[in-house]
Amino acid sequence: MISNADDRHILSPEEAQDERLQELEAKGADDWKLHRWQVSFRSGTSWYSVGEFIAVDAAAAIERAVAVFGPGEEHKAEEIPWDAAPLPRTNPAATRAAR
Repeated sequence: MISNADDRHILSPEEAQDERLQELEAKGADDWKLHRWQVSFRSGTSWYSVGEFIAVDAAAAIERAVAVFGPGEEHKAEEIPWDAAPLPRTNPAATRAAR
């Protein structure tokens, strides 16, 4: 959205407070519940895990993964419970440096 100084409307403190209250009432707690998603991409006949993403739904998690990694042939997202441990990360360079 583009705006300039001529397009702005200055709200009085009372109007600003009313606007904030209306905005809070419009957004319920259920509208903003985030979930952990394990996103995988398919390439050929194999599926590859590309990482964990926090999003409202699976489609949003996949959209974030595509923004980071680019498009794949097919995508899927599986919900991960919040109390689950982080998924293991494989970084061969880190294990060689620790020796």
